[in-house]
Amino acid sequence: MDAEEVWESLIVSGSEKPIELKTKTGLHFNLVSNGKHLTVRQSNRQPSSKLKSPRTIYKDNFIKVFPYYPKWLAHEKGISTEITAITGNASYIMAAINDR
Repeated sequence: MDAEEVWESLIVSGSEKPIELKTKTGLHFNLVSNGKHLTVRQSNRQPSSKLKSPRTIYKDNFIKVFPYYPKWLAHEKGISTEITAITGNASYIMAAINDR
C-alpha cells in the first residue's frame, strides 16, 4: 500500500473503533479518527504511553514520514532523529504504518 492508502485505511478503521497499537519500545496507545485526522490517546493497557493530552496526527505529516518506514524498519542509523525532526509523533506514525 502507498501512503494515501494506508492513511485512508487508518482514518476508516479509527473512526469505527479505537485502534490499539504499540510503539517500537512496547508502549501501548490508541489511535482514533474523526474522519479528517488521527488522534493518539493513552491506552488502558500497560505499559501505556504517558500522554499529558491527546496528540493529533495530520495527513501532511503522515505523508512526509511514510517514505522513511523501510529505513526505520531496518533500524538505519540516525533515521529516528531524522523522522523526529519532521514530527514529534514519529513513533506513533511508524507504529500505525507497521500495523497495516
